[in-house]
Amino acid sequence: MSKCLLLPDIHGRKFWKKPCENIDIYDKVIFLGDYFDPYGFENITFEDCVNNFIEIIELKEKYSDKVVLLLGNHDLPYFSEDYYKFSLWHCRHSSKYHKRISELFAEYRDYFKIAYVEDSVLFTHAGVESRWLENVVKCNETDINEICNVLNSLTDNTEGLCRLYSISFQRGGRDKYPSCIWADVHDMLWDVDSVKDNVTAIKNPIYNIKQVFGHTIQAFYDENGKVAFGDAIEFKNCKMIDTAKPYKLDTKNFTITTI
Repeated sequence: MSKCLLLPDIHGRKFWKKPCENIDIYDKVIFLGDYFDPYGFENITFEDCVNNFIEIIELKEKYSDKVVLLLGNHDLPYFSEDYYKFSLWHCRHSSKYHKRISELFAEYRDYFKIAYVEDSVLFTHAGVESRWLENVVKCNETDINEICNVLNSLTDNTEGLCRLYSISFQRGGRDKYPSCIWADVHDMLWDVDSVKDNVTAIKNPIYNIKQVFGHTIQAFYDENGKVAFGDAIEFKNCKMIDTAKPYKLDTKNFTITTI
């Protein structure tokens, strides 16, 4: 059993810092990616993002085995020049800071992963959709650790990076299946329960594998007109945690709570 601190989409936010003051009480601290490209309504600058990112790297250096850094869709254009060149658009991407951020990723490349497994729970930025894994990645593995290894190998070459750049219509793309850095929560919610014209619609998470991911923001305006954030969405064998707040996961019971 592991006690994990989960830190979803960062985008320059500093909500991760306070819970990390008590880092010793956790077995693992898992960042789910998207360190850059801040939202305009939060008044976070790119300079703030870079400084925040450097502090996260310093945390990783200090607690190497405990801190896990995953990559999100907003990170790949900075992380990989090949990905940046063939991807069609880059939401809120900064051309001004591109070189500086890319240099940081290049220097600390080995710190970052696409996927991670802890106590039979699979962690990615946006969740692994079964049809993408089978039809795009061409992975028919059923072992969670082997699936994780295959996902992490996707950043090794251009072919793998192209598979990560797979975006469904839920996110404005044209691909049939969404990748584990782009899947919308709606891509992950659908299950094998829709039959039409004798064709079974299958669009769901990997069968019988527990997953935790972020990516889909649930921001809304409260009664005072201020931006507020939602809570975890739990379904099937998955938990999608919202951005801008830390969570605690008990892997033994697969229970998640907001800190």
